[in-house]
Amino acid sequence: MKMDKSYPFPMYSGLLNSEHYDKIGSALWLFLWFISSTTKENEKDGVSWGIVLGHKPLKAREMAAVFGVSEKTVRRWLELLERHGYIKAARAPYGLMISVKHSKKFSFRSDKTAHRSDNERSFSPLAQDKEDRSNIDKTKTYTAADDAVDHIAKRFTQLRSAQEGRTVYPSSRDYQAIARIVAIGVPVTQTIKWLEECFQAFENRRTAASETIKAFRYCSKFIEDRFFAQQAKKTAAIHHERNESNDKTYNRADFRRVEKRETSITGGQTGRIRRKPV
Repeated sequence: MKMDKSYPFPMYSGLLNSEHYDKIGSALWLFLWFISSTTKENEKDGVSWGIVLGHKPLKAREMAAVFGVSEKTVRRWLELLERHGYIKAARAPYGLMISVKHSKKFSFRSDKTAHRSDNERSFSPLAQDKEDRSNIDKTKTYTAADDAVDHIAKRFTQLRSAQEGRTVYPSSRDYQAIARIVAIGVPVTQTIKWLEECFQAFENRRTAASETIKAFRYCSKFIEDRFFAQQAKKTAAIHHERNESNDKTYNRADFRRVEKRETSITGGQTGRIRRKPV
């Protein structure tokens, strides 16, 4: 199976102990995938829930393909995770909508505390959420990152649906590709601008109505190439500006040296100067 581009995501080391291994075993892999695929966090009844891929319904076949395992294995993992309170799986007509209990993917980023006790660092899906949320909306917690992913996904949905002539929703791979773009630092407005340009360029080239953009990854390279080129151009401009500044400094120093030589009473001679004959 072809590997997607990798990107970092936060998790707590308390998850890596015998207690959790005894409960969920190898289902940990699916749980980690759910954490990495969380796009926003909602708070309900004092519990933070991580919304996996914007609550896009996920099929067992789709999740099994991520790890190259059978659908039966995925269903067993889901049953373990739900039974022990790690996730909540809501049935939908076209799959499962997954929520991660006590999600801390985004609160991890905004945590200003440099040192925490071991109890605060440990992970437990059944523990009470003790985070101080006095200045956070009690119903929903949004971050710049998850807002960015949702905003880009919404525009991608609009563009692709218009191209297909029917409503088409992003897949889990689409969300991962979008998260990758956000993670490398491409601004949302610029991402959407290049996304629209990518669709327009495709429209200009396609020869049949059946030819459509099937995945966000098609546009990822288009966006990344332009972003990295833009960054390289900015870096080159900074270096050029620094070089010009250095050149001006050296020129001023040379000018002062020339000016000093022109006003020298010795006419530029150095060392012992002989007396001129009368």
